[in-house]
Amino acid sequence: MERFYSRRTGCSYLKGVHSIPEDAVPITEDRYQQVIANPATEKIRGHDQDGLPILIDAPPATPDTREQIEALRLRAYAEPLTGSDRYFAEAQRESLLGNVEAADAAKARGMSRFAEIQAEYPWPTEHVDPPA
Repeated sequence: MERFYSRRTGCSYLKGVHSIPEDAVPITEDRYQQVIANPATEKIRGHDQDGLPILIDAPPATPDTREQIEALRLRAYAEPLTGSDRYFAEAQRESLLGNVEAADAAKARGMSRFAEIQAEYPWPTEHVDPPA
């Protein structure tokens, strides 16, 4: 079966099975297997001058900003099943009910999970030039 690839959609199409976009070009089965079906993990998909997919080196990752890290942390804290906030809410509820031991235990679990989240999303290291 003849296979086509569309740069615009980033998808491959089989003649007789799919509706083929106007920009689609024929692609060999070997290229499809190497670039689309089983790409190397350290590569990303790019395109050559003919619109065919190729594997290229991924650009270097940009470090997250302090604001991005804070947003990640806040989402993790608030995550209903795995976040730390659930334990703090439980601690407050138990405290209001007069269950001091249960409140202390929930608070300890919350503090532990809070520390885990902070370790998972550390602040970016600031680049400081050494003194001259």
